[in-house]
Amino acid sequence: MNKRICLITPSMQKGGMERVLSIFANYLVREGIKVYIICLINGETAYELDSRVQVIAPRTKYHGGISGKLQVLLFLCKQLRLISPNSFLSFSEVFNPLSIIAARITGNKCYISNRSSPDRVYSYANRAIAKKFYPLAAGLIVQTDLSKRDAIKKKLNKNVAAIPNPLKDFEKRDEIEKENIVISVGRLVSSKHFDELIDIFVKADNKCEWRLFILGDGPEKENLELKIAEIGVQNRVHLKGVIDDIDQYLYRAKIFAFTSKSEGFPNVLSEAIAAPLPVIAYDCVAGPSEMINDGKNGFLIEQDNQLLFEQKLRLLMQSPLLREELVSDFSNYRQRLSKDKICKAYLNFILD
Repeated sequence: MNKRICLITPSMQKGGMERVLSIFANYLVREGIKVYIICLINGETAYELDSRVQVIAPRTKYHGGISGKLQVLLFLCKQLRLISPNSFLSFSEVFNPLSIIAARITGNKCYISNRSSPDRVYSYANRAIAKKFYPLAAGLIVQTDLSKRDAIKKKLNKNVAAIPNPLKDFEKRDEIEKENIVISVGRLVSSKHFDELIDIFVKADNKCEWRLFILGDGPEKENLELKIAEIGVQNRVHLKGVIDDIDQYLYRAKIFAFTSKSEGFPNVLSEAIAAPLPVIAYDCVAGPSEMINDGKNGFLIEQDNQLLFEQKLRLLMQSPLLREELVSDFSNYRQRLSKDKICKAYLNFILD
Protein backbone atom coordinates (compact mmCIF):
# COMPACT_ATOMS: atom_id res chain seq x y z
CA MET A 1 0.00 0.00 0.00
CA ASN A 2 3.00 2.29 0.66
CA LYS A 3 0.94 4.78 2.69
CA ARG A 4 2.09 6.94 5.58
CA ILE A 5 -0.33 7.96 8.32
CA CYS A 6 0.31 10.12 11.38
CA LEU A 7 -1.72 9.89 14.57
CA ILE A 8 -1.52 13.01 16.75
CA THR A 9 -2.10 12.78 20.50
CA PRO A 10 -1.18 14.77 23.61
CA SER A 11 0.60 11.69 24.98
CA MET A 12 0.50 7.90 25.08
CA GLN A 13 -0.05 7.68 28.81
CA LYS A 14 -2.87 5.57 30.26
CA GLY A 15 -6.35 6.60 29.10
CA GLY A 16 -9.26 5.56 26.92
CA MET A 17 -8.27 7.77 24.01
CA GLU A 18 -4.71 6.50 24.05
CA ARG A 19 -5.87 2.89 24.17
CA VAL A 20 -8.02 3.40 21.06
CA LEU A 21 -5.12 5.10 19.30
CA SER A 22 -2.78 2.19 20.11
CA ILE A 23 -5.27 -0.35 18.75
CA PHE A 24 -5.66 1.67 15.55
CA ALA A 25 -1.88 2.10 15.14
CA ASN A 26 -1.26 -1.65 15.49
CA TYR A 27 -4.02 -2.36 12.96
CA LEU A 28 -2.54 0.05 10.43
CA VAL A 29 0.94 -1.49 10.45
CA ARG A 30 -0.61 -4.94 9.96
CA GLU A 31 -2.26 -3.46 6.85
CA GLY A 32 1.16 -2.50 5.52
CA ILE A 33 0.91 1.20 6.36
CA LYS A 34 3.78 3.19 7.84
CA VAL A 35 2.51 4.63 11.11
CA TYR A 36 3.86 7.54 13.11
CA ILE A 37 2.44 8.56 16.48
CA ILE A 38 3.32 12.16 17.22
CA CYS A 39 3.00 12.96 20.92
CA LEU A 40 2.70 16.67 21.61
CA ILE A 41 3.70 16.29 25.25
CA ASN A 42 6.58 14.15 26.48
CA GLY A 43 5.77 11.07 28.55
CA GLU A 44 5.89 7.30 28.82
CA THR A 45 4.00 5.00 26.45
CA ALA A 46 1.52 2.98 28.53
CA TYR A 47 0.24 0.67 25.78
CA GLU A 48 1.87 -2.12 23.82
CA LEU A 49 2.67 -1.06 20.28
CA ASP A 50 3.90 -3.02 17.28
CA SER A 51 7.65 -2.48 16.87
CA ARG A 52 6.98 -0.97 13.43
CA VAL A 53 5.00 1.93 14.95
CA GLN A 54 7.26 4.97 15.32
CA VAL A 55 6.55 7.17 18.34
CA ILE A 56 7.84 10.73 18.18
CA ALA A 57 7.74 13.09 21.17
CA PRO A 58 9.34 16.43 22.05
CA ARG A 59 12.31 16.46 24.37
CA THR A 60 11.29 19.67 26.11
CA LYS A 61 8.63 19.88 28.82
CA TYR A 62 5.24 21.37 27.96
CA HIS A 63 4.47 24.49 30.03
CA GLY A 64 1.08 25.48 28.62
CA GLY A 65 -0.03 28.98 27.76
CA ILE A 66 0.46 30.74 24.44
CA SER A 67 4.21 30.07 24.37
CA GLY A 68 3.61 26.38 25.06
CA LYS A 69 1.03 26.12 22.28
CA LEU A 70 3.40 27.87 19.86
CA GLN A 71 6.14 25.44 20.79
CA VAL A 72 3.79 22.52 20.10
CA LEU A 73 2.77 24.03 16.75
CA LEU A 74 6.38 24.44 15.62
CA PHE A 75 7.22 20.88 16.71
CA LEU A 76 4.22 19.45 14.89
CA CYS A 77 4.91 21.38 11.68
CA LYS A 78 8.50 20.15 11.68
CA GLN A 79 7.46 16.50 12.07
CA LEU A 80 4.75 16.71 9.41
CA ARG A 81 7.21 18.18 6.91
CA LEU A 82 9.70 15.38 7.66
CA ILE A 83 7.12 12.58 7.39
CA SER A 84 4.87 14.04 4.67
CA PRO A 85 1.95 11.70 5.49
CA ASN A 86 -0.87 10.82 3.11
CA SER A 87 -3.24 11.78 5.91
CA PHE A 88 -3.19 12.38 9.65
CA LEU A 89 -5.71 12.03 12.44
CA SER A 90 -5.61 14.25 15.51
CA PHE A 91 -7.10 13.16 18.84
CA SER A 92 -8.03 15.62 21.63
CA GLU A 93 -10.27 18.65 21.55
CA VAL A 94 -7.56 20.71 23.26
CA PHE A 95 -4.97 20.29 20.50
CA ASN A 96 -7.18 19.68 17.44
CA PRO A 97 -7.16 23.37 16.41
CA LEU A 98 -3.34 23.37 16.49
CA SER A 99 -3.31 20.24 14.32
CA ILE A 100 -5.59 21.95 11.80
CA ILE A 101 -3.34 25.02 11.71
CA ALA A 102 -0.27 22.80 11.25
CA ALA A 103 -2.01 21.03 8.36
CA ARG A 104 -2.73 24.35 6.65
CA ILE A 105 0.88 25.48 7.08
CA THR A 106 2.43 22.23 5.83
CA GLY A 107 -0.15 21.38 3.17
CA ASN A 108 -1.22 18.09 4.77
CA LYS A 109 -4.66 16.50 4.95
CA CYS A 110 -5.95 16.63 8.53
CA TYR A 111 -8.80 14.74 10.18
CA ILE A 112 -9.78 15.32 13.79
CA SER A 113 -11.53 13.28 16.48
CA ASN A 114 -13.63 14.54 19.39
CA ARG A 115 -13.72 12.26 22.44
CA SER A 116 -15.84 14.10 25.01
CA SER A 117 -19.56 14.15 25.73
CA PRO A 118 -21.50 16.68 23.61
CA ASP A 119 -22.82 18.23 26.83
CA ARG A 120 -19.34 19.14 28.06
CA VAL A 121 -19.13 22.87 28.72
CA TYR A 122 -16.14 24.64 27.19
CA SER A 123 -15.00 28.22 27.72
CA TYR A 124 -16.15 30.88 25.29
CA ALA A 125 -12.62 31.07 23.86
CA ASN A 126 -12.44 27.31 23.21
CA ARG A 127 -15.88 27.32 21.56
CA ALA A 128 -14.91 30.25 19.35
CA ILE A 129 -11.63 28.57 18.33
CA ALA A 130 -13.40 25.30 17.48
CA LYS A 131 -16.07 27.12 15.46
CA LYS A 132 -13.37 28.92 13.44
CA PHE A 133 -10.94 26.07 12.80
CA TYR A 134 -12.93 22.80 12.89
CA PRO A 135 -14.60 23.44 9.50
CA LEU A 136 -11.11 23.60 7.94
CA ALA A 137 -10.39 19.94 8.77
CA ALA A 138 -11.01 17.30 6.10
CA GLY A 139 -13.37 15.49 8.45
CA LEU A 140 -14.44 14.97 12.05
CA ILE A 141 -14.83 11.62 13.83
CA VAL A 142 -17.08 11.40 16.89
CA GLN A 143 -18.00 8.35 18.93
CA THR A 144 -21.80 8.30 18.97
CA ASP A 145 -24.74 9.21 16.73
CA LEU A 146 -25.82 11.78 19.31
CA SER A 147 -22.41 13.46 19.12
CA LYS A 148 -22.65 13.44 15.33
CA ARG A 149 -26.02 15.21 15.39
CA ASP A 150 -24.64 17.73 17.86
CA ALA A 151 -21.54 18.42 15.71
CA ILE A 152 -23.69 18.91 12.60
CA LYS A 153 -26.05 21.23 14.48
CA LYS A 154 -23.10 23.33 15.66
CA LYS A 155 -21.69 23.32 12.09
CA LEU A 156 -18.31 22.09 13.29
CA ASN A 157 -17.61 20.31 10.01
CA LYS A 158 -19.47 19.18 6.88
CA ASN A 159 -17.90 15.72 6.93
CA VAL A 160 -18.79 14.04 10.24
CA ALA A 161 -18.68 10.30 10.97
CA ALA A 162 -19.83 8.49 14.12
CA ILE A 163 -17.45 5.60 14.77
CA PRO A 164 -17.53 3.83 18.16
CA ASN A 165 -14.40 2.70 19.97
CA PRO A 166 -12.99 -0.71 19.09
CA LEU A 167 -12.97 -3.49 21.64
CA LYS A 168 -9.74 -5.03 22.82
CA ASP A 169 -9.18 -8.79 22.66
CA PHE A 170 -10.48 -10.96 25.50
CA GLU A 171 -8.69 -14.08 26.66
CA LYS A 172 -10.57 -17.10 27.96
CA ARG A 173 -10.00 -17.54 31.69
CA ASP A 174 -12.16 -20.42 32.69
CA GLU A 175 -10.12 -20.92 35.88
CA ILE A 176 -11.51 -17.70 37.38
CA GLU A 177 -14.65 -18.42 39.40
CA LYS A 178 -17.53 -15.98 39.62
CA GLU A 179 -18.18 -14.32 42.98
CA ASN A 180 -20.90 -12.09 44.39
CA ILE A 181 -19.14 -8.94 43.24
CA VAL A 182 -20.52 -5.77 41.71
CA ILE A 183 -17.75 -3.97 39.85
CA SER A 184 -17.32 -0.42 38.61
CA VAL A 185 -14.33 1.17 36.89
CA GLY A 186 -13.32 4.77 36.36
CA ARG A 187 -11.34 7.74 37.53
CA LEU A 188 -12.39 8.79 41.01
CA VAL A 189 -13.86 12.16 40.04
CA SER A 190 -17.17 13.77 40.94
CA SER A 191 -18.78 13.18 37.51
CA LYS A 192 -18.57 9.41 38.03
CA HIS A 193 -20.74 9.68 41.19
CA PHE A 194 -19.16 6.72 42.97
CA ASP A 195 -20.52 8.13 46.25
CA GLU A 196 -24.00 7.63 44.82
CA LEU A 197 -23.11 4.11 43.67
CA ILE A 198 -22.00 3.20 47.20
CA ASP A 199 -25.36 4.36 48.64
CA ILE A 200 -27.29 2.46 45.96
CA PHE A 201 -25.26 -0.70 46.47
CA VAL A 202 -25.66 -0.72 50.26
CA LYS A 203 -29.45 -0.35 49.94
CA ALA A 204 -29.76 -2.94 47.17
CA ASP A 205 -27.66 -5.51 49.03
CA ASN A 206 -29.91 -5.52 52.10
CA LYS A 207 -28.88 -9.09 52.96
CA CYS A 208 -25.17 -8.18 52.95
CA GLU A 209 -24.29 -10.98 50.52
CA TRP A 210 -22.31 -8.96 47.95
CA ARG A 211 -19.19 -6.83 47.67
CA LEU A 212 -18.63 -3.69 45.59
CA PHE A 213 -15.23 -3.27 43.92
CA ILE A 214 -14.37 0.17 42.51
CA LEU A 215 -11.27 0.20 40.28
CA GLY A 216 -9.47 3.48 39.67
CA ASP A 217 -7.82 6.41 41.37
CA GLY A 218 -8.36 10.14 41.51
CA PRO A 219 -9.04 13.23 43.63
CA GLU A 220 -12.23 11.83 45.20
CA LYS A 221 -10.44 8.85 46.77
CA GLU A 222 -10.15 10.37 50.25
CA ASN A 223 -13.79 11.48 50.30
CA LEU A 224 -14.92 8.01 49.24
CA GLU A 225 -12.76 6.36 51.90
CA LEU A 226 -14.29 8.63 54.54
CA LYS A 227 -17.79 7.79 53.32
CA ILE A 228 -17.11 4.05 53.42
CA ALA A 229 -15.79 4.36 56.98
CA GLU A 230 -18.63 6.59 58.17
CA ILE A 231 -21.33 4.14 57.07
CA GLY A 232 -19.29 1.16 58.26
CA VAL A 233 -19.07 -0.90 55.06
CA GLN A 234 -15.30 -1.40 54.85
CA ASN A 235 -15.80 -5.16 54.56
CA ARG A 236 -18.27 -4.77 51.66
CA VAL A 237 -17.04 -1.79 49.59
CA HIS A 238 -13.45 -1.83 48.36
CA LEU A 239 -11.48 0.85 46.50
CA LYS A 240 -8.98 -1.22 44.51
CA GLY A 241 -6.96 1.61 42.99
CA VAL A 242 -5.44 1.47 39.51
CA ILE A 243 -5.42 -2.10 38.21
CA ASP A 244 -3.44 -3.14 35.14
CA ASP A 245 -5.34 -6.39 34.65
CA ILE A 246 -8.94 -5.20 34.79
CA ASP A 247 -10.11 -8.32 32.96
CA GLN A 248 -9.52 -10.57 35.97
CA TYR A 249 -12.03 -8.47 37.92
CA LEU A 250 -14.52 -8.43 35.05
CA TYR A 251 -14.33 -12.23 34.98
CA ARG A 252 -14.69 -12.55 38.79
CA ALA A 253 -17.65 -10.18 39.08
CA LYS A 254 -21.28 -10.96 38.32
CA ILE A 255 -22.56 -7.39 37.69
CA PHE A 256 -21.15 -4.15 36.31
CA ALA A 257 -22.65 -0.89 37.64
CA PHE A 258 -22.00 2.56 36.20
CA THR A 259 -23.25 5.82 37.74
CA SER A 260 -21.32 8.27 35.56
CA LYS A 261 -23.40 11.21 34.31
CA SER A 262 -21.08 12.57 31.62
CA GLU A 263 -19.41 10.38 29.00
CA GLY A 264 -18.18 10.41 25.43
CA PHE A 265 -17.93 6.66 24.84
CA PRO A 266 -17.17 4.78 28.09
CA ASN A 267 -14.74 2.00 27.19
CA VAL A 268 -15.16 0.37 30.60
CA LEU A 269 -18.90 -0.08 30.03
CA SER A 270 -18.34 -1.45 26.54
CA GLU A 271 -15.74 -3.92 27.79
CA ALA A 272 -18.02 -5.04 30.61
CA ILE A 273 -20.78 -5.86 28.09
CA ALA A 274 -18.27 -7.79 25.97
CA ALA A 275 -16.63 -9.61 28.92
CA PRO A 276 -19.57 -10.52 29.29
CA LEU A 277 -21.35 -9.02 32.30
CA PRO A 278 -24.91 -7.83 32.81
CA VAL A 279 -24.63 -4.06 33.15
CA ILE A 280 -26.66 -1.29 34.75
CA ALA A 281 -25.96 2.36 34.01
CA TYR A 282 -27.44 5.82 34.07
CA ASP A 283 -28.70 6.98 30.68
CA CYS A 284 -26.33 9.95 30.52
CA VAL A 285 -26.20 12.22 27.49
CA ALA A 286 -23.94 10.08 25.30
CA GLY A 287 -22.59 6.54 25.28
CA PRO A 288 -24.62 4.09 27.37
CA SER A 289 -27.80 4.29 25.26
CA GLU A 290 -25.81 3.19 22.18
CA MET A 291 -24.35 0.21 24.06
CA ILE A 292 -27.19 -0.98 26.26
CA ASN A 293 -30.40 -2.34 24.82
CA ASP A 294 -32.55 -1.87 27.92
CA GLY A 295 -33.79 -5.20 29.24
CA LYS A 296 -31.80 -7.13 26.61
CA ASN A 297 -28.16 -6.87 27.72
CA GLY A 298 -28.55 -4.67 30.77
CA PHE A 299 -30.57 -1.83 32.27
CA LEU A 300 -30.58 1.86 31.35
CA ILE A 301 -31.68 3.99 34.27
CA GLU A 302 -33.15 7.46 33.98
CA GLN A 303 -30.52 9.89 35.23
CA ASP A 304 -30.73 10.65 38.97
CA ASN A 305 -33.38 7.97 39.55
CA GLN A 306 -31.53 6.30 42.42
CA LEU A 307 -34.58 4.32 43.53
CA LEU A 308 -34.98 2.62 40.14
CA PHE A 309 -31.23 1.98 39.98
CA GLU A 310 -31.42 0.33 43.40
CA GLN A 311 -34.43 -1.80 42.41
CA LYS A 312 -32.84 -3.04 39.18
CA LEU A 313 -29.51 -3.72 40.89
CA ARG A 314 -31.27 -5.75 43.57
CA LEU A 315 -33.13 -7.65 40.84
CA LEU A 316 -29.82 -8.55 39.19
CA MET A 317 -28.36 -9.63 42.51
CA GLN A 318 -31.30 -11.92 43.25
CA SER A 319 -31.76 -13.51 39.79
CA PRO A 320 -28.99 -15.70 38.34
CA LEU A 321 -31.27 -16.61 35.43
CA LEU A 322 -31.77 -12.95 34.53
CA ARG A 323 -28.02 -12.37 34.63
CA GLU A 324 -27.49 -15.30 32.26
CA GLU A 325 -30.20 -14.04 29.94
CA LEU A 326 -28.67 -10.55 29.72
CA VAL A 327 -25.27 -11.86 28.60
CA SER A 328 -26.58 -14.46 26.14
CA ASP A 329 -25.95 -12.27 23.06
CA PHE A 330 -22.52 -10.92 23.98
CA SER A 331 -20.77 -12.49 20.95
CA ASN A 332 -22.77 -10.26 18.58
CA TYR A 333 -21.72 -7.22 20.58
CA ARG A 334 -18.08 -8.29 20.33
CA GLN A 335 -18.45 -8.72 16.58
CA ARG A 336 -20.14 -5.32 16.11
CA LEU A 337 -17.28 -3.51 17.85
CA SER A 338 -14.43 -5.77 16.78
CA LYS A 339 -11.02 -4.16 16.29
CA ASP A 340 -10.83 -5.00 12.60
CA LYS A 341 -14.30 -3.69 11.81
CA ILE A 342 -13.93 -0.40 13.69
CA CYS A 343 -10.33 0.26 12.62
CA LYS A 344 -11.28 -0.37 8.98
CA ALA A 345 -14.01 2.27 9.34
CA TYR A 346 -11.43 4.72 10.73
CA LEU A 347 -9.02 3.96 7.89
CA ASN A 348 -11.62 4.27 5.15
CA PHE A 349 -12.71 7.64 6.52
CA ILE A 350 -9.27 9.23 6.73
CA LEU A 351 -8.15 7.89 3.34
CA ASP A 352 -11.37 8.87 1.57
